[in-house]
Amino acid sequence: MWFRGRTVAVLMMLTAIGAGALTWGAAQAPAWQAASGTPSSSESGTPSAEGLRQDELDKLDKVMDLIGSRYMEPQDRKALVDGAIQGMLDSLGDPYSVYMSKEEAAKFTDTTQGAFTGIGADLKKENGVIVVESPIKGSPAERAGLQPRDVLLTVNGESLQGLTLSEAVAKIRGPKGTKAKLKVLRPGAKEPMELELVRDRISVETVESELLQGGIGRLTISQFSFPTATQVQDELKAMEDKGLKALVIDLRNNPGGTLESTLKIAGQFIKTGQPVVRYEYSDGQQTSKMAEGTPGTGKPYPIVVLVNKASASAAEILAGALKQSAGAVLVGETTFGKGTVQISYDKELGDGSLVKLTVFKWLLPDGTWIHHKGIQPDIRVSQPAYWMASKLPRDRVLRRDETGEEVANLQRILEGVDTPADRSDGYFSEGTEKAVKAFQQRERLPVTGEVDERTADRLESSLYAELQKPEKDEQLQAALKEARELLAR
Repeated sequence: MWFRGRTVAVLMMLTAIGAGALTWGAAQAPAWQAASGTPSSSESGTPSAEGLRQDELDKLDKVMDLIGSRYMEPQDRKALVDGAIQGMLDSLGDPYSVYMSKEEAAKFTDTTQGAFTGIGADLKKENGVIVVESPIKGSPAERAGLQPRDVLLTVNGESLQGLTLSEAVAKIRGPKGTKAKLKVLRPGAKEPMELELVRDRISVETVESELLQGGIGRLTISQFSFPTATQVQDELKAMEDKGLKALVIDLRNNPGGTLESTLKIAGQFIKTGQPVVRYEYSDGQQTSKMAEGTPGTGKPYPIVVLVNKASASAAEILAGALKQSAGAVLVGETTFGKGTVQISYDKELGDGSLVKLTVFKWLLPDGTWIHHKGIQPDIRVSQPAYWMASKLPRDRVLRRDETGEEVANLQRILEGVDTPADRSDGYFSEGTEKAVKAFQQRERLPVTGEVDERTADRLESSLYAELQKPEKDEQLQAALKEARELLAR
């Protein structure tokens, strides 16, 4: 939701170009394949055993010939070939295995370096529609009110129905400062809503820290790009030099990122030789990746990790590793549940395009596969309903006796700005009208009891200001309480 951007101004992980919450490795064959001595087609110069047989090549060639000679309109051969590749990947039924054109691949490279242009939401394709997995903290998507599980129907009047994820992303992307008008269907809502976002591009600092009273530090990691591990190391040292006694690592709304960065960060907290993650390959074999940090016993202070339902993939690897191999306590909500690793093959196709394939599972150090299940927190804490508030309508006035999700959203906001209504079920009651009037009077607005554009603006800005206050963040407060209790033991 758009109100939660507290400290880190970041844009999207993969909305600009990706395929949902991801953990991805280097663009090379995994170690198990190299060890087996099985050459890829690019290494041997001949088709591998998994390549197309001659009869399959002939079949594709005949279809291409038929389209070229019989189809009623001229066709772009490159688009046909790209479509054939995309069709193969779609047939896998895996939203994380995708094909990217040369242009899309270049944008994807940007994501791993921590620089993005777009709306700021992590997307996937599910059951034929484009679904939001999580908005990123501080992003245009969050500020506009996008929420996890929202379905994107159109952008600037163009339907996203039937498009591949890459095609949809291409429509959502655009130059910095341009508008993306989205039609969004929210689960449980009867009618779609319209949101207007302004695209942006930011070179992202993926890590932020602050040292709080009592020597408790808060380290926020918004995603894992290649520079993230170094940023974590720098921020930790700065806090440790100032007397860090306990640490809260905030991984909420972190959609994942590069595996290499995640492993380096884990190695800063986990004793060398202790397991960070297990990999399971297609033949069922498993290997364990051990921490490779400075020899010793890890960090001398207690660690609490904050997670929520949008903590995904690489964020789950780190959270699980810290819990099982460093004794960290997890606070918040059950995580997203994505237990696969992708590798990007950007050299094999020879034209700048790439294929990103799911190549193996990752498991927690104890062997648990969290795919579609997530990691359960040790201390479960949910945020108040107003943390999921979205933007109020601007094209009409909300008034007495109306019903619907827009009124329920208004009631959530009224609670968050400390003028609660008498109910929260989406009926604009007399008590809701009184709450609106109380807010208008407090803010020196015309006291009408109706929510026009001016009142809507003030309600939203007031809630945003409230949610910048740490005391409003019940998950953070629970994590800080646990850190204090661990220190006292």
